Amino acid sequence: MADQTALDVVVAYTGAWARKDLEAAAGYLAADVVFDGASARYESSEPLLQGLGRFVSRIAPGWRQVAAVADGEQVMLMYEVRLPSGTPVRLAEHFTVRDGKIRSETLVYDTAAVLQAAPA
Repeated sequence: MADQTALDVVVAYTGAWARKDLEAAAGYLAADVVFDGASARYESSEPLLQGLGRFVSRIAPGWRQVAAVADGEQVMLMYEVRLPSGTPVRLAEHFTVRDGKIRSETLVYDTAAVLQAAPA
């Protein structure tokens, strides 16, 4: 993983969890990764992976990259996942990647749209 660019690491990580392979996704995270999201903040990989597990249980497998920008260790990724109903959800994330591992992840998405699309 150390020979990959920061963007390669982020795309591989996103692909892994989007296909619900959390073991593979874990390999891209630093043990002390910091995650900031709309509904949670984690300061290590274990609780992040638990939260990610809950998230992937609520979406259909797969993802679609909308845009990506990388500048050294910094990566911005916009992508789309689908709820089981087929409703698309667009998300944007900022990552810091160092030595082949994700050190920080900040997630932004429209939580109201997800709640409205969720089954009652």
